[in-house]
Amino acid sequence: MDVCTVLYDSAQEELFEREVKPLLQDYPCEYQAYSEESLPSLVEQSRVLLWLGDEALYSFLPIAASKQWQIGFLPHPEMTKARRNFLVAKKTKEAVINIFEAEKSIATDLLYCNDQLVLNAVILGNSESMKAAAQLDEGVWSKLKHLMIMIFKVGQVRLQAYQLETKKQKVVHTAALGITIVYRIENSDFTKRLVPHEPQDDSSVNGLILAPRSIFEMIYFLFNRFFARGSTKGNLPSYLGHIKTESLTITAEEPIEYRVDGQPFSRQEVLVYLKKEVLQVCNTKLPEKQSSQEPKEAVKISGLPKGKSIKELVNRQLPWIHHADLEEVKETFVTLSENAQASQSYLVLMVLSTLLATVGLFANSAPVIIGAMILAPLMSPIISLSMGVLRQNSEFIKVSLKTLVTGVALAIFFGTLLSLLVPLHTINAEIGARLSPTLLDLGVAIISGIAAAYASARSEVAKSLAGVAIAVALVPPLAVTGIGIGWLDWQVFSGAFLLFITNLMGIVLAAAATFLIMGFSPFYLAKKGLLVLSLLVVMVSVPLVLSYNTMVKEQGVIYTLEGWKVDGIEVKEVKVRNGDTLYISAKLIANRPLNAVDIDKVKLKMEALLEKSVQLEATLAVVR
Repeated sequence: MDVCTVLYDSAQEELFEREVKPLLQDYPCEYQAYSEESLPSLVEQSRVLLWLGDEALYSFLPIAASKQWQIGFLPHPEMTKARRNFLVAKKTKEAVINIFEAEKSIATDLLYCNDQLVLNAVILGNSESMKAAAQLDEGVWSKLKHLMIMIFKVGQVRLQAYQLETKKQKVVHTAALGITIVYRIENSDFTKRLVPHEPQDDSSVNGLILAPRSIFEMIYFLFNRFFARGSTKGNLPSYLGHIKTESLTITAEEPIEYRVDGQPFSRQEVLVYLKKEVLQVCNTKLPEKQSSQEPKEAVKISGLPKGKSIKELVNRQLPWIHHADLEEVKETFVTLSENAQASQSYLVLMVLSTLLATVGLFANSAPVIIGAMILAPLMSPIISLSMGVLRQNSEFIKVSLKTLVTGVALAIFFGTLLSLLVPLHTINAEIGARLSPTLLDLGVAIISGIAAAYASARSEVAKSLAGVAIAVALVPPLAVTGIGIGWLDWQVFSGAFLLFITNLMGIVLAAAATFLIMGFSPFYLAKKGLLVLSLLVVMVSVPLVLSYNTMVKEQGVIYTLEGWKVDGIEVKEVKVRNGDTLYISAKLIANRPLNAVDIDKVKLKMEALLEKSVQLEATLAVVR
């Protein structure tokens, strides 16, 4: 084995003699205190072991690369950046084994920024926001403190315009809060938590672009960065972009403020590039390149600002809510415009879903009714109507309303027609469930409206619309409305139609508000429509509040009486119907036969307990 030259930090010679040198006694080594003025005179391919801090390595590594020395890194207390970059073991004993067990040295790249060696990261723009990229092992309390400071300063955040050009001349124009550039994704805690892990992490210039478009996105990023655990497995968040290349040139209209491993600089142009396979490193933990082919570039920037959005965001305070760009608005508008049309398929599906729902109601079959909910196309014109109201688009409103009214008329007509043909006049459980809407039904409609609007604006979650349709159930109330007309029963008609109106108003209001939050309309344009919708929802809520209060009272009576015991008689299976006189149906259980006197006693004590007149329908049961 050839003799190794060990260069050590003379400022910490005592520590080296005590903790490092004993671990090298079994290997042929010569020891020399490091000095920039008197480097060892060694031939090419000589093996040199380094016990130096990062500052000394900045000047030493380019020289070692030019002389083709085979370098082995020993962990030094001040070697934080280089240790992560060259995958040096934390423990000296392990690092020594990794060096001397290496059969050959591995040609490793060096990262440079404007001709300056980079051991960790280059950070452009708002250095405070990208601070985690510069701090390799930030403690929990330090992170928490930084998180709170940044949340309080979030209103001061400003994006800057950048032009980025890759080695293969792919040009990206965008606005960003900051850009972090590292050699390997694993080199930084910041990047490895945010960029999806790739099995073949071939060394390259990796640029991570942070571009939140709203204060909400910025706060989400801060919390996500603090609470993140492990690496990301899915796609990049919408506020991040990732460029992977061999060199990256960044320019801006004004001088760029940037940091190289924490040191501040300012230039009009920042060039970050690799010097390929220039440093020979002995370390069994370093991955050997599998192919000599040029690595593929990757440019993932779909969520970053582009076009006119850049001018709207640059050097201005971030809006609280991200406003969708013109391309997003145009795509969603085209989809909603198509959905607002009363097409042949829409009319056919309305008739079929109504017939299916009506049959399911008469059959008291929940699965059949759920099938009708999935089949019903009524949600589409309602969501289109919400967008028209939000943006005060009269044409949108007109077309959507026409389609909606046509669908409602078809549903009521065929529901009425089928009720006249079917010789059943009994209010079963499925029909009865749609006769007394409450505030809970309004809540379901509002949540469903939010989900429907979000799914309509995000193509990747559009498949969830079937679940929304099941949750809000628009067609079954219309079918029950038709049944009420066919039976000439005002209570059935009014209760079911109120449920439909509740669903309609709740969905339209919630969907419009969701589109507003997602940035599909400025508030000054949307406020009139939202005000009208809010007033309509308040008007609908009046009978819902009354029904809800009645339901609460009934549930209170059931809770009070269920399992109640009096004179050895237990009350079970309580059902309540409110009115001037409280109607209670219950099973009375005793260990002896009960007579009319016993029932009267139970009734009297029940009235005393509830402080209200009671009409009791009792079913008697004897348990022995």
